[in-house]
Amino acid sequence: MTFIPVNFDDAIEPQPVSNGRYNLQIVGCEIAKTGPNSKVPGSPQFKVVIGFADEPNAPNLMQFVSLPNEQDEQKSATFKVLLLKRFLTLFKVPFDPSGIDTEKMSMDMVGCEANAEVTLAEPDDNGNVYNRLVVPRIAGEATSAGRASPPSRKR
Repeated sequence: MTFIPVNFDDAIEPQPVSNGRYNLQIVGCEIAKTGPNSKVPGSPQFKVVIGFADEPNAPNLMQFVSLPNEQDEQKSATFKVLLLKRFLTLFKVPFDPSGIDTEKMSMDMVGCEANAEVTLAEPDDNGNVYNRLVVPRIAGEATSAGRASPPSRKR
């Protein structure tokens, strides 16, 4: 039998980071389908793996980005496109405004970086706590769909 020297003291469970802004990098992306418990099972989505550039003991984040499909109502499809655009804008992933090639885009995402806000989720049934990515609205775009902003309050 072969003896393999290992240091089990160095093998520690990854720990979520505290709320804050972090340098993040997309380390993996694949095209997937929503699970059986989703609102519309089998819908297409990107399954994106995001790593912490400066936090070696932080577990990777998993981000699911829904893709519009022919079963979506128009309002739902439009909202999915907006959420996708927010994500791509945050990570500076180049995209053609007329449409996407999902296979090419899933490869183009890998390596893209962002400095973004990360929060902690509530503990799950087993007491595990996970980090969550906060995807902000797109800066500089109208916040009320072309309507005038409400007047500011004077004190």
